[in-house]
Amino acid sequence: MPPQATTPVRAHRTGPAPNLVSVAEAAALLDCSPRTVRHRAATGTLPAHRIGARTWGIDRTALDTYRHGGTAA
Repeated sequence: MPPQATTPVRAHRTGPAPNLVSVAEAAALLDCSPRTVRHRAATGTLPAHRIGARTWGIDRTALDTYRHGGTAA
């Protein structure tokens, strides 16, 4: 019997990418509510990426710049 071809196994990532932080993490760092973070993300005040229909991922570098009073965009 010839050997069967195998498909490589891939890890399934379930959370945001490593350079992104969650809304909850961003809220804790900014000392505000998650709702405020979502609002700032939706209006473009805080650069963020939509992950699916209801989840935001906030870029860690942009968040640090925003926290220290710089222009995050």
